[in-house]
Amino acid sequence: MTPQEEHNRDVVLKAIKALSDHDVEGFFAYHTDDMTSHEVFFPKPLGKSELEAFLYDWLRAYPDVKIETQNIKVEGDTVAVENIVSGTFVNDLRGVKATGRFYQVREAVFFDMKDGKIKDERIYIDQKSIEEQLGIWQA
Repeated sequence: MTPQEEHNRDVVLKAIKALSDHDVEGFFAYHTDDMTSHEVFFPKPLGKSELEAFLYDWLRAYPDVKIETQNIKVEGDTVAVENIVSGTFVNDLRGVKATGRFYQVREAVFFDMKDGKIKDERIYIDQKSIEEQLGIWQA
């Protein structure tokens, strides 16, 4: 692994840790100002301010949320991770009523780096499994 790849890996791991620790400001310290986040449950990519608003809402809804990185691969300015995400839905989230139930799923995230910071992230998570575990799935 090159020194730049090691740096990219470390930046991604620190960003994930900050978010898992509920430190949104710390999380964004590892991103470019013009970053975008592509999430499977949003119809268009989120910019920094949109993602920030969502993360505060999400962390409020799941106050015990944890993100644990299981695998990480780095190739140049691309970092891929496999995480286990878990939390208990205790506060309503954007019109969805809290159920008090716990979920745990795997997610894959691909980070594109620019000048040593996260420029873009593409998040793949099984939203159906989350909703089934939380008791909110509507067939």
